[in-house]
Amino acid sequence: MANIFVCAALLLAARREPPTTARAPAAPAASAIVETTEKAADAEPTREDCVAAVEKAQALADALPKEHPSRYIAERHLHQSMVEAGNGEFDDCLDWAAAAADEVRELRHQLRPGETLGVLRPDQTPANAPAPAQSAEKKPMRDKARK
Repeated sequence: MANIFVCAALLLAARREPPTTARAPAAPAASAIVETTEKAADAEPTREDCVAAVEKAQALADALPKEHPSRYIAERHLHQSMVEAGNGEFDDCLDWAAAAADEVRELRHQLRPGETLGVLRPDQTPANAPAPAQSAEKKPMRDKARK
């Protein structure tokens, strides 16, 4: 409970206007939040920021084996990141690049020994998937129902 109050106090301190007199901030963490908030408010992310974040996350992903599921998922996140950059959404690009880096750092997806990651092409269906079933409930034809 005390942690919640500390976090709330830091957030409130970050929202307040800086004092007009020069004095030391009450807590170092509060000043860090204020500086981060000011930087974020002043500068919008650019293509260069996005490319740098993607390259950093790609370097992390390249450290994993190609068969690792976390690398596969991180590469999909990086692809989406570049799509967002192509659309001019650099803030979303940074979010996707951060998600890719988190995926690689935390290794969220693991395979058991002997398991493999089965990636299908768009025109393939899983071998054990049931065939698309026809609707069991047929709709009555309106013409026959009226006669």
